[in-house]
Amino acid sequence: MPITKRPCSNCPFRCDGAGIELSPGRIEGIVTDLLKDDQQTFVCHKTLDKERRTCAGAVALMSKLGRLPVIARLGLAYGVITAADVEASAEMVIEPSALDLPSLTAASR
Repeated sequence: MPITKRPCSNCPFRCDGAGIELSPGRIEGIVTDLLKDDQQTFVCHKTLDKERRTCAGAVALMSKLGRLPVIARLGLAYGVITAADVEASAEMVIEPSALDLPSLTAASR
């Protein structure tokens, strides 16, 4: 699955308030699922009806947690995305500390 290089204009993970609003707890649920299994991915909402792509916002948030999913690590290894792409995207997304997440130890079990 390809990866988007940057969070889209209304990515739910954006920190500028431009993201689409998800139901309460949904972002925490997504992140918790990604923390539990690094083989999981989160699909960009703008690619659901066509070639599905991994959400750069989700990848960026996971990078802030030091837990890149397998798809992102493969993307880096094969040059689909660069470390600069991940870093630039990380500047555009919310901080993990803003979320009500279980401890990383509990989430990784």
